[in-house]
Amino acid sequence: MNRNLLAQNIPPIGNPAVTGMTGKTPETVFGNFISGLVGVILILATIWTLFQLLQGGLEWISSGGDKTGVEHARDRLTNALLGLFIVFAAWTFYILILNFLGISPVGGGGGFQLRLPSLI
Repeated sequence: MNRNLLAQNIPPIGNPAVTGMTGKTPETVFGNFISGLVGVILILATIWTLFQLLQGGLEWISSGGDKTGVEHARDRLTNALLGLFIVFAAWTFYILILNFLGISPVGGGGGFQLRLPSLI
């Protein structure tokens, strides 16, 4: 039996979120996650708005001139566009807050780098 086998240095267990990512800190990984999450939410909101616009248009066409059907379809179209406006206004507010806090995009990579103030 080889006694040196038991005396080997075992590397510490790393954070699974950062393991295998050379040069990436947990802050960068978290920034990339938040940036990706905001992007996914924007894409899903846009797809949902497109679906609602199509459904509202089909309701308008299929209403056959019925006043309540046309009104319901118009309300659906208005709400879809208003929701899209609110989502992109929130995104704009998000970007303004990031700029105000000094969080800037990293080299077009889609992530954010947090620059904390230093006392030195």
